[in-house]
Amino acid sequence: MTDTPTGPEGTDGGGLAPRYVTLAETLKSRIAAGDPPVGELLPTEHMLCEAHNVSRHTVRESLRLLAEAGLIVRRRGAGTLVIASESKNAFAQRLGNVDDLMHYVRDARLSPSGSETVTLDAAAARRFSIAPGGEFFKISGTRGLEGQPPLALTDIYVRKEISPPVEVFVELNGLVIDWIAKEKGVPTARIDQQISAGALTEREAAALDAQPGASALRTRRRYYDTGGRILALSDSVHPGERFTYEMSLMREAES
Repeated sequence: MTDTPTGPEGTDGGGLAPRYVTLAETLKSRIAAGDPPVGELLPTEHMLCEAHNVSRHTVRESLRLLAEAGLIVRRRGAGTLVIASESKNAFAQRLGNVDDLMHYVRDARLSPSGSETVTLDAAAARRFSIAPGGEFFKISGTRGLEGQPPLALTDIYVRKEISPPVEVFVELNGLVIDWIAKEKGVPTARIDQQISAGALTEREAAALDAQPGASALRTRRRYYDTGGRILALSDSVHPGERFTYEMSLMREAES
């Protein structure tokens, strides 16, 4: 594999996507074209760094995306083996820690469709299993990877008094908890997540370019500060065939 450098480290040439996402798409295209073919090894991390003028961190994050897409398997001491020429349909979201959760938020771009200040009414409060009341800044939109159908239709709520301006919200890709910790001095201490199965409504299907009644996964998250107060909420629905959750459970050694 050979390549010419694109944009500066961290973004692509247009500054629209993280550099590791751009590199992953480049590698996906080449694997699909048989370079290298299934059963052969990818170039080493060092070779990829040299060929694409990127850091080892960027290469490793790109390879992580390829592994999640089911294209490669990384074997310690044996290199990175190509195992498929086409991605599996679903975006794989690992569940292990907060960093795993934030990978999805960072990778899947938020495309806003509207924003408003709302009081959390009884119906919305029931969805999140919390008490109604309180003013929130709400932003709605879709999330997805460039060039692919949307992965989610999402509503994000942030307490009004600690929410960033809408333009900052969009610039942060909806990932506001770090901003709130830094700018408002209110760190997130806990994230609760609920996952449920269902079917897409006509409205949801239209926004997601999917079929009404198709299987769906819904995720609802509650973000709490150290005092147990709600900082933010999110409600997302994913077409079932485009999104999966993965988790590894380790058994503690017996004493």
